[in-house]
Amino acid sequence: MGQGMGQGVELPIAGRATATVTVNLRQGAASVQAPVLRKLSAGVTIAIEAVVVGDNVQGNAHWYRTSDPAYAWAGAFSPFQAVNEFSGSAAEPINVQGTGLNTIPLVVDIFHGDGVASFNQAYAAGLRGLIHKARTGATGRDDEYRTRRDVAKTAGLWGATHWGTAAPVENQVQNFLEWAEPDAQTLVALDFERDDGNQMTLSGAREFLTLINTKLSRKAVLYSGDTIKTALGKTVDAFFGSHRLWLAQYGNSPIVQNSWQNYWLWQYTDGESGPGCKAVPGLIGDAKHRLDCNHFAGTANDLAEQWAS
Repeated sequence: MGQGMGQGVELPIAGRATATVTVNLRQGAASVQAPVLRKLSAGVTIAIEAVVVGDNVQGNAHWYRTSDPAYAWAGAFSPFQAVNEFSGSAAEPINVQGTGLNTIPLVVDIFHGDGVASFNQAYAAGLRGLIHKARTGATGRDDEYRTRRDVAKTAGLWGATHWGTAAPVENQVQNFLEWAEPDAQTLVALDFERDDGNQMTLSGAREFLTLINTKLSRKAVLYSGDTIKTALGKTVDAFFGSHRLWLAQYGNSPIVQNSWQNYWLWQYTDGESGPGCKAVPGLIGDAKHRLDCNHFAGTANDLAEQWAS
């Protein structure tokens, strides 16, 4: 139990630390009496902006402050890792033993319903790529896409997704490109998943990917899970297999359809189901604090080299 000492000296720092046990992230003050903003599981890494003298817990009165502002007792974390505050550079993300997943995912994907506090904080914690929903079908658009793009591109890699529907494919491609405005560094992806009553067909997905390749002179990534597995069955389809697969599968053992030897990106959790880290400092997620997190089986440099190719 902690002994209340009141908040005192605050020392600005820039870095990150990883929780070694489940720890409360408290709102407003470095005190065990402050309300709990959320719980951090062991293995979760947070970006730190300052160390604060607060309530004494087990003989240690040091607390870490994030940008929320929120506070976590420093005794619950591994040794602090400094980050170069001018370049924003950090060490390569640490691999969680036995899972193959990083303590902080290299990539997340979001839409307008996900709250964002600080892209720079997310970058400092280890995030390197952010993929945002841009359009749905022939008319729908995500109004947060452009605002967030202009901010987030200064803090990492940027990507745009299109949710495919039963609408005419040419109209969907036009809709997507006009709103997403992908430059040569923007990852583009087709979201091919179940949409009852408005489902994009397999031939529609093929046409969409073909048109994107024609217009951008590069292939889009295909995001899918059970939908592509069901549509193709056991068939080996060279066309789809020539596109990088962003696999959606919330489990410990990702399995790809026969057209691919492996995934390029693996969405391993929706922030609730699935293994591994489910939170990134600076990104709030949806109303239940759920966040889509993705695993890339390589380094941050590898990701940057392959991102928009």
